[in-house]
Amino acid sequence: MIDSIHGIIEKKEPTNLFIKLNGFVFNISICIRDYEKLPSVGKKIDVLTYLNVRENLMELYGFLSKDRRDLFIQLISVSGIGPRTAINLLSNVSVQNFKENIITEDIKSLSLIPGIGPKTAKRIVVEIKEKITTDSSSKRALDTSKINFNVDDIYTALSSLGYKKSQIDKSIKKLNESNSFEGNIEDVIKKILSTIR
Repeated sequence: MIDSIHGIIEKKEPTNLFIKLNGFVFNISICIRDYEKLPSVGKKIDVLTYLNVRENLMELYGFLSKDRRDLFIQLISVSGIGPRTAINLLSNVSVQNFKENIITEDIKSLSLIPGIGPKTAKRIVVEIKEKITTDSSSKRALDTSKINFNVDDIYTALSSLGYKKSQIDKSIKKLNESNSFEGNIEDVIKKILSTIR
């Protein structure tokens, strides 16, 4: 799986980003909210990705934050929602508002998002509310007062090394419980690598 791409912006459009890397140009589908945050053409960029493979097609979807990619992956696990629909949904609402609407089961607000009707909104709540609630509560319990980086960066780094989210969750929880979740990202990753199973 292609977890992320680091390269130079060749061209950008509201729904597509073209990144040049080692003589190749990758065409990556993005949401409009990420497009608005992109640096200018010719600048370097790191993009988290999701590779969608079908019988006659391979598509790359790109994200500037792990939260947005995680929500995208959760959305495409819902029956009736494919990658193209999911990326369009994420163009119309912030990740935080989307999650809040799901957690509070606000079917009316979800139904107002272009591309979601009442039936689909109910399916989204039923199928992914528990996952989002679990993720949110575990992040709230984490003490980030002694670190100087974004926790999501740990997941990105360790995912690229082949570790699963569940493994990373357990290791971070151990460090947090032993009051060892501190320092810069290099220090924390070293601690995690010494305990991860």
